[in-house]
Formats: sequence, C-alpha cells, structure tokens
Amino acid sequence: MHFPVTRDPKNNNEIVWLDISQVISIQTWERSVIFHTLDGEYYPILPKISTLEKHLDDFGFRRLDRTNLVHLRKIQCFDEERSVVFFEEPVTPGSKYSTVSHGERTLVKKELANLKQLGTKRQQKQQEGG
Repeated sequence: MHFPVTRDPKNNNEIVWLDISQVISIQTWERSVIFHTLDGEYYPILPKISTLEKHLDDFGFRRLDRTNLVHLRKIQCFDEERSVVFFEEPVTPGSKYSTVSHGERTLVKKELANLKQLGTKRQQKQQEGG
C-alpha cells in the first residue's frame, strides 16, 4: 500500500508515494499524523481543496469557484447562462458538471477557444497526411 505524502506538515513540498512497508512507526502530533521511516518523517496529504490546488496546477487543474477544482482540458462545453461547465457533449440530464464563479468565466471561455483551435490544427494535420 502507498500513501501520498510530503516532507512538511503543511503539504507545501513535492508529493511522493510512501510505501507502507518503509514505515517504522506512525505518530500523532499537533493534530497531524506523521509517518516515520529510517530516512525521515512524512506527512499525509490533507484532504483539503487548497492543498490539492497547489499540487495539481501543473496537471491542468484550476479552481473555478470556492468548491470546485476542475481539469480544464476535460471541459467539453460551457453554459454561460447558468455558469456551469460540462465534461461531455451532448449534455444530458445526468451529465457531470461544475459551477464557475463570475471571476473565472473569462478563463473558461479562453481555455475552450484554445482547445477548439488545437483540435482544428490536429484535424488539418491529419488531413494533410502528417
């Protein structure tokens, strides 16, 4: 079994996967859990959206409102009237969606335009045989 951990209690450092077989003891201290190994201490990733936001930015995730962290490249369409993004087209009553804050609407529109442009370039390359 592996745990996502960091070397600091606030989870600001790089995430590593700690193999439980390397753990020699587990301690609680100041409301945190610490995994002790022969080479040091590790802190489990706290299940907070702000922690995930810091670590997933490089993977294309963006906080679109205070409750949603969204993989931007997975967005298929944006309903501007309702201010929600969908992850599939066509949208059905059971489609997954996330809400978008007013301040992030421009980002979503720009990202969808970029993805559409990339898709068009790929199609052109394929038609040209390359």
